[in-house]
Amino acid sequence: MKRLIIAGLTALAAGTPAAAHVWDELAILARPNSEGTFTLEQYSFIQPSTYTNAVFFDFDNDGNLDLLLMGQGGDWNFSGDLKYVLLYRNLGPDDDFRFERVTDTGFLQFRDEGFYNPVSTGDYNHDGYTDVVMMSHHDGRHIDLYLNDQGTGRFVRQDITFEAATNGSVMFGDLNNDGWLDIEFSGYSDRTPTALKTYINRKDGTFADLTPGNLSGAYQGQSALADLNGDGTLDIISTGNGDNWACLASVFLNTIGADGTPSYRYVAETESGILGVSRANPLAADFNADGRTDLVVNGEPSDGSGFRNRIYYQREDGTFAMDTSYPVVPVNQDGGINMGDWNGDGNMDLIVGGYVGTLDDGTPSTYSSPLRVYENKPEQAGLKGNTFPEAPAEVSAETDGDELVITWSDGTDAESPTAALRYNLFLRNETTGETYTMIPADLQTGRLKVGTDLQTSLSSAVKTYRIKPFGAGDYTVGVQTLDQSYAGSPFKTCQTTVATGIGAPLAEGFKTIRHTAGIEVKAQGHAAVRVFSPDGRTVAQGTTNETILLPRRGIYIVSSGPFTTKVLYSPAQPE
Repeated sequence: MKRLIIAGLTALAAGTPAAAHVWDELAILARPNSEGTFTLEQYSFIQPSTYTNAVFFDFDNDGNLDLLLMGQGGDWNFSGDLKYVLLYRNLGPDDDFRFERVTDTGFLQFRDEGFYNPVSTGDYNHDGYTDVVMMSHHDGRHIDLYLNDQGTGRFVRQDITFEAATNGSVMFGDLNNDGWLDIEFSGYSDRTPTALKTYINRKDGTFADLTPGNLSGAYQGQSALADLNGDGTLDIISTGNGDNWACLASVFLNTIGADGTPSYRYVAETESGILGVSRANPLAADFNADGRTDLVVNGEPSDGSGFRNRIYYQREDGTFAMDTSYPVVPVNQDGGINMGDWNGDGNMDLIVGGYVGTLDDGTPSTYSSPLRVYENKPEQAGLKGNTFPEAPAEVSAETDGDELVITWSDGTDAESPTAALRYNLFLRNETTGETYTMIPADLQTGRLKVGTDLQTSLSSAVKTYRIKPFGAGDYTVGVQTLDQSYAGSPFKTCQTTVATGIGAPLAEGFKTIRHTAGIEVKAQGHAAVRVFSPDGRTVAQGTTNETILLPRRGIYIVSSGPFTTKVLYSPAQPE
């Protein structure tokens, strides 16, 4: 077995334990600095909270990571009865990437009963804006699907009924390899305490419950989607408590039939080698660069070995071997784990936070809640480490009605087989600067900016993607290859033009009005408005029917939905 060598980097206390008595609510933003450590910002304009889940994503297509936070008060500074789902816009480099709270988002102000993975993000309707699905408890259990209202900061709750569950997790992911995001969730539902459901995207804004009869989940745990056997389909691993409080780590290997319907083969813990655990979080990636997906799973099993962060390496026969040296500090149910390549070397690193339990050397548990980043250092074990994949050789884009059709060829990788590769794409209107990226990434280097919702990338079985462009303009389209460590190649790009609307007045029902302080776009209802300089830089943004401040007189490009126009603005000449 190839071992993963992990070097710990402690970054001081961050966050609060989700325990029965909470001493204080916190909101600490940890930024990497030039010294290779972190600078901690405790007062960062973010709501302090407990029982917190936080997701970074780009809701307004400006290229900056925004923040979605689900949490509640801790009966210290804020009442424990106060529940909230808050959205923060990243103001970008001109404001030192400060976060500003977005008001009137449309999110119901509730949270899940547990604190596992109740939020997932992805563009489920191919309109180029990232949507949100979340698990919460309000007048009963709910799975709430929110449509992003074109980057305005508003999210519209969809009138779709799911067999909802709580105390578990929910995820977007393409289960049938048709290029459209489906929804999978597990937890405690009104019908069964071990729900595991799969809803398939019908491509018309609705979802069909096509859950196979042999899927069974768990509560007090988390399920995850990942291609465990490298065949290009998303499999399911489900952890938590099952019937009679049994600790589970069930694997369901996905096979897509000729009719496009997924079916799943159940793999028990005794076959996979994965220890069943309660109050768990599983992470899946190729951690030791051997071309096979590995697992890191925290939680507590029933064998008395206690809470651990257990690393499993996949063998050639598909079973998993545990690293019994336990190189990662244990955290109990008040903690959690996540992953991301924080140093950009192509090897997936780990982030561990929470209440530290008793260590192997007998060090007793403490009330500390450290945030630790564990760098993946395979060269320290004599391994070459992961290499970055190669981008697709060919990428093209053409208009078809009101959609852009993007096609690409296979990428390549030294470690991951072709079938196991996945793909990320971006779409940028060079005229306005608006940019949609399926998974946020640096468009120059290809390095991913996040370590969550990686299952929303495209399978190797998908080589065509249809998406609605953001109005008229010259577009750059890019596709990158992702390997099983989620290391990204540079983007292979192409250019195309969407010809309608640019340089013309906004369509009927839209009208631009110049004020002494800025401009206003009159329209029926709310829509996002972006204002760009002629070289494509974003200079202002807002919504229709409100004044948008402009920095100085000059020529601007104003964009709202599919409509774009040029405006000559002079503060001395209002209309």
